[in-house]
Amino acid sequence: MQAASSLSTMAERGRIVPEFNRPSKRELFVFRYRLIYELGEDEVIVQAFLHSSRDFAKWRQGRD
Repeated sequence: MQAASSLSTMAERGRIVPEFNRPSKRELFVFRYRLIYELGEDEVIVQAFLHSSRDFAKWRQGRD
């Protein structure tokens, strides 16, 4: 929760998600989890909080 709350003031601090390779899709690592979010015009949308061992391609396939 603390990592997600910090995005209101420091949203661009996360790295670009390599699987998307778009500047608006970013992620922070929280212990063994990936907090994936998207930067909007004036908002941040949390899209997923995934364990790092989870198959990202399978998760993404269910979202497309």
